[in-house]
Amino acid sequence: MGSRMNLENKRSVTICAGLSGTGKSTFTLRYLVNADLAYRFCFDPDGEFADRVALAPAADAYELGLALCNGWVLFDPHSMFAGRLDEAFAFFCEWAYTLSQSLPGRKVLVVDEVWKYCTPMAIPPELALVTQTGRKRGLALMVNTQLPNKLNGSILNEVSEFVCFRLQQDKALEKVAEYGFDTEELKGLMTLQFVARNLDSDGELRGRIKV
Repeated sequence: MGSRMNLENKRSVTICAGLSGTGKSTFTLRYLVNADLAYRFCFDPDGEFADRVALAPAADAYELGLALCNGWVLFDPHSMFAGRLDEAFAFFCEWAYTLSQSLPGRKVLVVDEVWKYCTPMAIPPELALVTQTGRKRGLALMVNTQLPNKLNGSILNEVSEFVCFRLQQDKALEKVAEYGFDTEELKGLMTLQFVARNLDSDGELRGRIKV
């Protein structure tokens, strides 16, 4: 399952795409729980990750530092950055990137619905830095999206693993077809079924998450 996906190649960006409710978040959480990770940095403005792993979110600088002790940093930005979600996102990306230089082991930054924070034409510099050079600090990037066609080229150009659950929108299907996916197969996937492609090895994996 998710723990079998490899984030330790030359590129270190994983995209998980699919309609709402098809299994993206479950896949991501299984990976975070099962993979050999020292630190997990999750931008969690809706509290989904905190609720599903039953851990308290970090709401200020002290709690962010404290969360490093257990390796699960689930950032709720609403106290530190009330009404300034874009600023909060840039802060968290930069914070995770900076810390990763001195933290040992494998690390991953997770962003749900990343299209909310970037467009095909623009990406926050802090996210671009993680995308393009995070691997030098042992920091991978894992993003979830319903709309892969709205991702910035900096992310798409660095993707090493592409995981697709069911997709229906024409533009979304056209985008993933560029990465070797069979669009008819993706349209017919059942809930929790996925197809994953390793773009470095050209390997392909099909599976269904067990719940």
